[in-house]
Amino acid sequence: MLLDPEVKSDAERLRWDFVPFISVGPLHFGMSRDQVIDALSAGKPTYGEGSTASGFDFFYEGGVTVYYSAQGELACAAVDPFQGPLVFIGGFQLTHRLPSEIEAWMRRGEAWEFRLNRRCEPTFEEVGLVIRGKQGGDLIRSRPVFVSREWAAGFANEDGGFIPLREWQE
Repeated sequence: MLLDPEVKSDAERLRWDFVPFISVGPLHFGMSRDQVIDALSAGKPTYGEGSTASGFDFFYEGGVTVYYSAQGELACAAVDPFQGPLVFIGGFQLTHRLPSEIEAWMRRGEAWEFRLNRRCEPTFEEVGLVIRGKQGGDLIRSRPVFVSREWAAGFANEDGGFIPLREWQE
């Protein structure tokens, strides 16, 4: 995307905390689709595909894309850097950051052990987090993707994990 995206101000955004393998804000891994919709308070999904089993829902107003396991339970959430809530862990903001800010956080030793996936995005299997980038205008901002414990093994590459290919095309 080369055009400048619509960007919510910090004051317009919700503030969420990430608890590894348990929750991202009001979203708890293992929730049903109806529970996700209720928890987001963003109305019905803007777009979705498939049944809840192995499907996804995109909530434009909420700035969140969620992915469901084969059992129809919430297994992954990706937060849009321009529209989504500000997500924190240990006081560090994970969303809408420049790559240099993420790198500085990692160099200070405040992050966990990481590796880079094929797209050179830092992945933290220990907590089920990959920090993807999303371009908006001339800048790339952080788009964190959070997964359940069940999806954590090998989740950070498009051909080796449970995260649907759709996410890697975002």
